[in-house]
Amino acid sequence: MVAVIILVSILIIISLPYLNSPKFTNFVKSSGSFGPLVIILFIAISQIFAPLPGSPGIIVSLAVFGWAETRIYAYIGSLISAAVNFYIARKYGRNWVKKLAGKNSMKDIDEFANVEGTEALAVSRLLGFPLFDYISYAAGLTTMSFHRYYLITAVFGGIANFGFMLLFKNLDFSTPKGFIIWYGSMLLLFPAFVFLIKKYLKYEKKKPITS
Repeated sequence: MVAVIILVSILIIISLPYLNSPKFTNFVKSSGSFGPLVIILFIAISQIFAPLPGSPGIIVSLAVFGWAETRIYAYIGSLISAAVNFYIARKYGRNWVKKLAGKNSMKDIDEFANVEGTEALAVSRLLGFPLFDYISYAAGLTTMSFHRYYLITAVFGGIANFGFMLLFKNLDFSTPKGFIIWYGSMLLLFPAFVFLIKKYLKYEKKKPITS
């Protein structure tokens, strides 16, 4: 883990001058809607093929568009992947989910799928953003309607997404320091949120069923 952190930090420092160069920035911005579209699709695809990391797209977007626009693009990308993942799981079942999310991810997906309900999904979208893609697949394996699922995802996923926008709004992502603070914070926050959401799921499973 330490080696990964050091490697990513080095890559960020090395790549930032290029990502923030006027030539690169002007190239992406001059492409009009194509630049943001690439970021949105990259994030969506990385969440559909869950083993793929979405951080490279985020890093490029932060360097070119800034924090506020990046969160908007990330939100749109997540809404796209949420619909696609749900549809795949609902129509094709566990075998396709296992192929796209990875065999090792099925335990997490099953944990969410076994705790079905509006409240569980709302809490999962607020706290479970590191497992956003797994939750989307899990919801498709339940009996919840798509309309309810998508409304909860849009509202509570948006709260989590834009909450992070406020949390890091004062960071300067044009500098290595800003990137490293953000990345380090994610490394600390993600495991904490995963721990909390899994504790919540265990609590929900133990609750007596009321008629």
